Amino acid sequence: LNHLHPSNQISSEGCKWLSEVLKINRSLTSLNLQKNQISKEGCKWLSEVFKFNQSLTSLNLISNQISSEGCKWLSDGLEFNRSLTSLECGSNQISSEGCKWLGEGLKINRSLTSIN
Repeated sequence: LNHLHPSNQISSEGCKWLSEVLKINRSLTSLNLQKNQISKEGCKWLSEVFKFNQSLTSLNLISNQISSEGCKWLSDGLEFNRSLTSLECGSNQISSEGCKWLGEGLKINRSLTSIN
């Protein structure tokens, strides 16, 4: 399995369970979580994935419920990740503070080449 696009209204609780699998998965390269119900708590779980999974290259989080605080969690994980090249997080509730947090993660992360 290289690509996963679950479209059944995954919540932050669902991210918790998904993250447990993704931390040990070595084949998934693309995860599309667009148009789900992922909030800052879900970002906390996804940040753990970034720390352990080095096969994921593309993550789509467009149209969720991600706030600036969620961006802080994502940023924390990005500092450890060396495989993610594309992160899409448009159409969320991200303010300039959230952009600042993502920028902090990008100071250390050298693999991400596209962020939207």
